[in-house]
Amino acid sequence: MKSIINFSKTCIALLCIGALAVSCNDDFLDRPPLGTLDETTFLSTEDAGYKLLIQCYFHITDHWNYQDTKFIFGDQLADDCSKGGSDAGDRVRITEVATGRPLATNAMLTDYWTYRYKDGISPCNVFLQKITPETQLIETGGALVSKEKKQRWIAEARFLRAFYYYDLATVYANVPIIKEPLAGVDKSTLTKSDKEEVKKFILEDLEAAINEPNLPTASNLPINEYGRITKEAAKAFRARVLMFFGDYAAAQKDLKDVIDTNYFGIIDDYSDLFNSVEKGYLSKEAVFITVRGYQPAYSLGGSVCPQMNMGRGPTGGWGGECPTIDLVNEYEVGDPRLVHTVISSGDIFYKADMETTETHDYSGYDNYPRQHSRKQWIDYSRRFTGGLLDTDWSFYHIRYADVLLMYAECLVETGGDKQVVVDILNQIRHRAFVTTSPKDQFAQYRKFNVPDDKKVTEEIFNAKYKVKITDDLRKAVRHERRVELGCEGLRFYDLLRWGTFVSTMQAFGKTTEGQYSGAGTQVTDKTWPYPIPQNEIDFVGGSLTQNDNY
Repeated sequence: MKSIINFSKTCIALLCIGALAVSCNDDFLDRPPLGTLDETTFLSTEDAGYKLLIQCYFHITDHWNYQDTKFIFGDQLADDCSKGGSDAGDRVRITEVATGRPLATNAMLTDYWTYRYKDGISPCNVFLQKITPETQLIETGGALVSKEKKQRWIAEARFLRAFYYYDLATVYANVPIIKEPLAGVDKSTLTKSDKEEVKKFILEDLEAAINEPNLPTASNLPINEYGRITKEAAKAFRARVLMFFGDYAAAQKDLKDVIDTNYFGIIDDYSDLFNSVEKGYLSKEAVFITVRGYQPAYSLGGSVCPQMNMGRGPTGGWGGECPTIDLVNEYEVGDPRLVHTVISSGDIFYKADMETTETHDYSGYDNYPRQHSRKQWIDYSRRFTGGLLDTDWSFYHIRYADVLLMYAECLVETGGDKQVVVDILNQIRHRAFVTTSPKDQFAQYRKFNVPDDKKVTEEIFNAKYKVKITDDLRKAVRHERRVELGCEGLRFYDLLRWGTFVSTMQAFGKTTEGQYSGAGTQVTDKTWPYPIPQNEIDFVGGSLTQNDNY
């Protein structure tokens, strides 16, 4: 089976449109149009079903309209990062949402809606309408696709449809549920489903995917299929959905199932997660990841995220994703995760020869904290053409540390075993403080390097940094999520789930950097859910109504 990672190799035009009128006689109307491929004919071609499945995955590989937007919504609408950019007016649409009272015409909210439906949900609906276990499909070489393989594909498509609908639910709450390809004549029938109906629909798709016997487990997934959905990825994601909707007990069971496989684990050095393909992206900590790579033979570049979210000027980036001082202040003294999460203006990195250096200067553009995400800086050995675009930077959807922290949160919220919570927190904190490199190996100087006199030994960790069963465990879990998963696009959703988004952002809006960026300054209990794009309401002639709070 081909790898989804190399989807572009097989992602060709599925339908060639356009008929040729070759005569002035009326009988040309009775001739099959040349240069077209109708639905039935296409499905009878080799690899047709697999090509349709690839389209379902396509959206999560989209570095502009999927990957970068996850950082915009997850970090830059919260208190972890500001938008950055050339100046205050650059990407002002983010500012409009971050302040807390965007218009229904906001371009960012419109694009988010459009791409989730058009590039995410629509291909899944097409696949699920055209492909059933009984559909006759042909593989490369002429063999028929087995029923078991088609059932697996259907499970993947249902998972991905749920995955995209969850994104919509976390931003707009109440959205239309579209289960099949929508013809233009159907637009007037579009109505909004409420949050509970959307939740039910997402969970139905996920249940169908998880219960499919032909969906592989992570331990049975061949390396050439890395990045495709597994049973554990589906369960971990369902837990995330259940927690967002407040069902901690059900989420706890899914997370326990993933943990009990004993397949996953947290790697020893936190820095390897973002600096190594073999030790990070391909490690047992990656539960669900979209792997990208520079593959010129297939006309594939890397993700735009490092380019978009690194410092401007000689550093080579465009200045987005600027971690806040507020986030930096969350880290404890001696926590090496800070050095591997936040870069500061003035930090000095090595170039490819590990002798020549470049000094980062984050002045002269819209970057109040003068910081960027270290998790998106790529060392020169992984820059295949020297720049930040053509790299192997890849996108984590779910890490195992996230699974452990979600499980600990479920235990706290359901009154579960406190000792298990403590053990999980200390497992993650031990990796952070004791076995993670206290310094950045790719830099000559880093402001946040842990100096030798602050380095945490096993003895110091046990005495000072271990969580105790008598501690406020809810507070400890929430702190750990912020510092462990900082700048990974999850903060906004955490705050919404905890019911602390309004109070947190109102407090942030009163800080100096909040006042500068405007983030949180207009946030109220009417901010979320965000408004349904006005053009979508206009397009369907009013059958789709605006969220009540806008």
